[in-house]
Order: sequence, then C-alpha cells, then structure tokens
Amino acid sequence: MQTIEEFKKFETPLAHTQASRIDRTHIGLVQLSTDHSLEMDWAKLLGTQAGVFSSRVYYSSEMTPEALDKIATGISEASDLIATGLSMDVMAFGCTSASIIIGEDKIANLLTKNRGDIPATNPWTAAQAAFKHLGAKKIAVFSPYPTEVNFPLHQQLTNAGFEVVVLGSLGIEKDTDITTVSKESMLQALDKILPESGADLVFMSCTNLRVLDHIQEIEEKFNIPVVCSNSAMFWHAMHLTGKAAQCPSYGRLLNQ
Repeated sequence: MQTIEEFKKFETPLAHTQASRIDRTHIGLVQLSTDHSLEMDWAKLLGTQAGVFSSRVYYSSEMTPEALDKIATGISEASDLIATGLSMDVMAFGCTSASIIIGEDKIANLLTKNRGDIPATNPWTAAQAAFKHLGAKKIAVFSPYPTEVNFPLHQQLTNAGFEVVVLGSLGIEKDTDITTVSKESMLQALDKILPESGADLVFMSCTNLRVLDHIQEIEEKFNIPVVCSNSAMFWHAMHLTGKAAQCPSYGRLLNQ
C-alpha cells in the first residue's frame, strides 16, 4: 500500500458506544512542584471511593510569605491542565501555608476559574472545617514553618474563633526539607507541647509532612484527635461532594 487511499480500503471501520464516567468521586488536585508526600498519602486513602487527577505548580521551596504568595500566579494554568475533557466533582489545592498567605477565597477562585460551578478546598480551609466537625475549640499546632508563616497561621485561626493553646515550630526554611522530618522528631515535639496544654485537638500542618501513617499511633499515645493537612483535605473534598470519607486506621476524622 503506497497511498492513504489504498490504506483506507484495507482499514476496517468499527463502531463503538460510549460508557459513562467511572462511578467514583473525581478530585482535581493542584499540588506544588516541591511536594514529595501528598500523592503518597492520598494513594493510601483513595481506595475505590475516589480518583485524583493532578498537576503541579512551580514553587521555589523558600518558606517565606513572598515566595508562597507567588504560587498564585500559576494555579489557574495548572488547574486547566488537569484531565482535559473530564469533569471534576471538586478541586483541591495542595499547600497549607500558601493557602494561608494567598487567601482561601482567592485560592478557590483560581482553582475553579475554568472548571465550572464546583466546590474547592485546600488544607487550610479543610483543617478549620475538620476542627469544627470534631467539636474542637482549643487547638495545639505542630508547625514545620518559620515564624513569618506561623504568625499569620496563628492570626487566622484566632480570627476564625479557635484558641491556639500552644504552637510548636520546627522553623524549617525549605519546603523540600519538611518531608524529611522523622517520626521520632514528631513524637518528641508533641511530647513537649501537648501535656497540660488543654488542647482538644492537635493540628500537624503541611502537605509535605509525612505524618499520615503515624496518626493512629499519635492519637493513642496522647489520647487526642490528630488532624494533618493531607487527612483534612481528603476528608473535606469528599464532604463537599456529599460523601463521607471512609479510611480506617488513619485517625478519628477519617474513621467516623
């Protein structure tokens, strides 16, 4: 066959019907170029209840308000790159500190700009919703961030009606270093800040913090609910679509 016309005579046309979209919650996720933990954590939570479709936005890794604010310039473009032609049920943005600095409403608008009238979440919005869901007013915060990021975190929690009874900080300057924090370091830090704090709940902030696998152990050791960025955002994404996340062994929030 030397020509396309000859090939057309050889080619056999076939008919097909179209199947409906896979029957599970579709989450569109924009995460940071520096995040090493979020995908790994959500892979353990998704099961058959949800599917995640993701893209990434550039981040310099510098834990400063200025660098975090710059992330906003790429969020809409990253959202547009997610699974062209496939409808999402909810959009999510994977950075707690950037959500604090950029602002929750702005993040939601950037995420859904070209996605239609669907809900949106981020770890900061999700965490606050989780605190309310668990009936927690007094919050202990385990933060990997430097002071310049912890200050607005404290301010916004206080303005939202929560009492921050203690805030322990690792003061890490690079986002990519947060993922290397060991379980032993977390337990030692919590042993320092939690006793006699009077906290109703401990929030372990940052999607890059590898704490999801240890939530059950921490809850049992300190007899307190634990909410981390990745557990909160998955729970909230499901909640926004009218579903209840079912993820046994990952803490009280995801096992209700």
